[in-house]
Parts: sequence; structure tokens; C-alpha cells
Amino acid sequence: MNTRDLQYFQALVKYKNYTRVAKEFGVSQPTVTQAIKRLEKEFDAQLVYTDRAHRQNMITRSGQLLAASAKTINEQISLAHHSIDLVQERQIRFGLPPIIGKLLVAKIAKKVPGSIMRRVRICEAGSQELLSKLLKGEIDVAMLGSVAPLDEEKVYVQLLTKRPYSIMVSAKSPLAQRKKISFKELANQHFITYDKQYVHVAAMRSYFAYAHIKPTVAVYKVPDISWVKELVRENVGIALMVRDAAKNETGIVPLEIDDPLPEWFYISLAIRNGYVLSDEEQHFVKLLGQVAKEDE
Repeated sequence: MNTRDLQYFQALVKYKNYTRVAKEFGVSQPTVTQAIKRLEKEFDAQLVYTDRAHRQNMITRSGQLLAASAKTINEQISLAHHSIDLVQERQIRFGLPPIIGKLLVAKIAKKVPGSIMRRVRICEAGSQELLSKLLKGEIDVAMLGSVAPLDEEKVYVQLLTKRPYSIMVSAKSPLAQRKKISFKELANQHFITYDKQYVHVAAMRSYFAYAHIKPTVAVYKVPDISWVKELVRENVGIALMVRDAAKNETGIVPLEIDDPLPEWFYISLAIRNGYVLSDEEQHFVKLLGQVAKEDE
């Protein structure tokens, strides 16, 4: 079966017009017609019929089933071409969320040999966005944060470590004198919340629901972790944050959460299923695991 035939067919499903498809690919209309006939012979089924009353080509149920598979096949072929092209560049396309970067990037840079580190191209974004990029083939390896162990069908996932959350308050706040605190005690506090790309959003909802509170929001959907820290430092509000993310931050005091809710920030290594790691990438991935374990 010719993969180009599938591309013609996919376009025909979209446009329902042979002339439009031929123009799209820069070929003659008979070329497209013959491609569809080859597919019908291959699958021993009618894929297209002409609705003469409306002068339109219609896709049969068999054709619709093939169209769904053709879309996946064409996407995988495109992804394979892209991945093979990148092999020549020897780049390691690595996704790293801001919070995990804050925790580990310096340690990664020290652990990974310079010959490999020079080939690493870091893509910084929230974990959800990085997972999407991983599935699309825009990156090949990522460290992802989550509120539960990741379970993604199209991604190989290795849990590396998990970290506790803390409440971050300004050193100027009366709460800074505390060592630990429960969420019920925070009902009247002003919270700084995160953009939806951060997994902290789900963790906050769990804590709020557990404590049966609906606290006031001081600043809504902040897109950058460094902004959250600055707002906390200036005592604009308080924030839920991975405890280690604010370690040694001047003007910020972490409070242990005195609630029995088992919320953790999980850090996992993720690789797209079907992607074959180079020797350098295998070594890089191994070192990432070592860094995460050493930093526990």
C-alpha cells in the first residue's frame, strides 16, 4: 500500500472533491482517482460514492473507518521523518517544567558531561504542555510533575521521586512564626493561585475540599513560579508550593502542612513510546534518574 494514496484519501475525506485534492498535491485528477481505486481494491470495499443529486463525493462507512486509521498512520510517518531528520543534528530535546528546573537544573548541569550537556535543548513549560509536546514529537524526553503517578498510554513513564508541598508565607507575615499549619486555619487568608499549566492547581483544590474552605484569591492564575515567589515575598498573599522550590529563598518561610491528606508532587521521567534513544540520550536519562534520587 502506497502511503501517498492514504494522503490523497485523507484529503478527499476533508474536501470531498477530486479536483480540489489534485490541486492541493499538484497532481492530475486521474492520479487521485487511481489512488482511491487502489485503496478500494486493497481493502475490498467501496470507500467513496458520488451523490449525484448534490454533486458531491460522499465517504462510505468503510471509508470513514479507513480515514480514522489513515490520519494516525500519516501522523506517525510524519513524526518518523521528523525524528530521523533530528538524528543528524544529535540534539537532545528535553522538556523541563519551571519548578523541577528550579529544583534540579543546576545539579543536572553538574552531573551530565559537558559533551552531552552542549547538545541538550531545554524546552521550559508546564507539565501538561510538555506532555502534549512529547506526544506531538516536539520534544523526546521530559521530566514531568503530577499530583498522582503518571499513567499515559502513549508514553513510557518512570517515577523518579516525590516531594511534599508546603505553604509559603512572607517573612513579614505573622504566620512566619509558625512551623506548621492546617488548611482550616487558612480560611481567611489570601491565596495566590497558579496558571492551569501547573499541577499545583489540582493539589490546591484537594486541600481546599478537604478543609471545606473557599479562601479569597489575592492574585489569580499567575503564569510564572518566580512571580508567585515575589508576590509571597511582598506579603501580597500566601501560596501552596513544592517545599524544596522555595529553599533558601530570602523573605519566604515554608510552613509544613498539618493535614493528613496524602498530596505529593510526583516527578517522573517521560519518553514517547516508539522513540529510540541514542547512546547519549540513554546516558543522559540514566543521569537524570541519579540526580533525582540523590536530591531526595
